[in-house]
Amino acid sequence: MNLLLLRGLIRDQRSWGEFPQRFEAHAPRMKLHFLDLPGVGTEYRRPSPTSIPAIRIEVAKRFHDLIARGKLPAGPWSLIAMSMGGMIALDWAEAEPKLFQKMVLLNTSSVDVAGPLDRFRPAMLPVALLSLLSNHPETSEKRILRIASTRFARDPTYRDPKLRSVYEDLVKSRRERPVTRTTFIRQLLSAARYRIPENRPVPKTMVVSSDGDRIVNPRCSALLADRLGAARLTHPWAGHDIPIDDPEWLARELSEWMESRA
Repeated sequence: MNLLLLRGLIRDQRSWGEFPQRFEAHAPRMKLHFLDLPGVGTEYRRPSPTSIPAIRIEVAKRFHDLIARGKLPAGPWSLIAMSMGGMIALDWAEAEPKLFQKMVLLNTSSVDVAGPLDRFRPAMLPVALLSLLSNHPETSEKRILRIASTRFARDPTYRDPKLRSVYEDLVKSRRERPVTRTTFIRQLLSAARYRIPENRPVPKTMVVSSDGDRIVNPRCSALLADRLGAARLTHPWAGHDIPIDDPEWLARELSEWMESRA
């Protein structure tokens, strides 16, 4: 089984932290692959479209092109997608219902399921604006991590060397592949306007949320799971960025679900 991982708003594949290695340790037969969204990571020079369907079309085109060139295997495929990446995953499952066998959506939402103050909590607004205005990756990452991660909020001076390592990797990534303000705004608008497809997704779907999420109200995931008829999984203390806060828990739970026949 091949597993595609998609990240969310202004985050690239390096932002998964230890999660990929932990997942492969639990499920060595599953092969992980990554695609960055236009405007970030390996695609930071590409302009970001202004809607989730348009972003999905660009990502899907790249995905199928890599398969045609032998750079990615033909399949079978499943998908793990985080936050805005989950919106792209749902749109993709609607457009190509037989492509993915299973799909996991982490802390995602849609405008027709939850209100704007649940999808983007008010406390996040000043952080987003200050990060947008800052020209210093170090400052931006500190602000983002303190609201996206419970671990970083509890240890803002990075006494834990693993947290320091995560922070330094993210700053390095931002310096090497800078995210423009235009990309940030376009992605944010895309996510803000997204509506889930009318039909339930064909892939077996699990919606994962975290009770400590200070960016997206976890009730968004509950409402989304009900709407989709999807399985649910909840982390008791992690923030929005579960892969950074508790990669071992996430790897164990998701590998077990992915490998199950249910």
